[in-house]
Amino acid sequence: MIKYFQNLFAVWSDSLSQKSFLFKLIPTIISYLIFFKVFRVAMEEMEHRNGTQWNDWLLQLLPPTDFSVITFILTYFALGFFLVTILPHPKRFIVGLQAYTMLLIFRMITIYLVPLEPPAGMILLKDPMSNFFMKSTSETGYIVKDLFFSGHISAIFLFFLVSINRVYKGILLSVAFVVAAFILFQHVHYTVDILAAPLFSLFAYRLAKSFNKEEVASIAIPKLK
Repeated sequence: MIKYFQNLFAVWSDSLSQKSFLFKLIPTIISYLIFFKVFRVAMEEMEHRNGTQWNDWLLQLLPPTDFSVITFILTYFALGFFLVTILPHPKRFIVGLQAYTMLLIFRMITIYLVPLEPPAGMILLKDPMSNFFMKSTSETGYIVKDLFFSGHISAIFLFFLVSINRVYKGILLSVAFVVAAFILFQHVHYTVDILAAPLFSLFAYRLAKSFNKEEVASIAIPKLK
């Protein structure tokens, strides 16, 4: 643990001493904060729209079951695990944060273009952290119409893509599959929301890589071996 933090301090001290790194880190953080705020406001506005409720044959086969607690635990385990393992690699961290910012933008666009009502039988996914930052003035107090595409799955799959170690990738990919199953059982998302999420994650990741060619020129699209 001590060696981890010593290494963390050393690599970040070295990176922060480089002007080229700062010129990417500072705009990246500012952009994330801006778009996170914009996303929050946009979701609150779109929560009050009327949307379409799709007939999802897979959800009809799954009895609605509340997996809120375990989904919450796994989601933030994935986030914490990702941060702990990626922070020793500052340049890769920037790629990840840029890609996540683009995911926010993509979700604003797709949710606006595809207004949906929650699936039949939906059980509220009670996420204290998410609800703290994304409170709604709707009856439930939760944002529930941010459907196409899944924020949980796109984020965890992005962690998988950005991660640099195949063992870490295996853990994160496994968590993504489990969380996807729990979300479907809880009827929080339609099947297409789950299936589309990794595609947007990959698109965001590849865009972020293209912005940082000199840092990640040797990185191929991550694959488990």
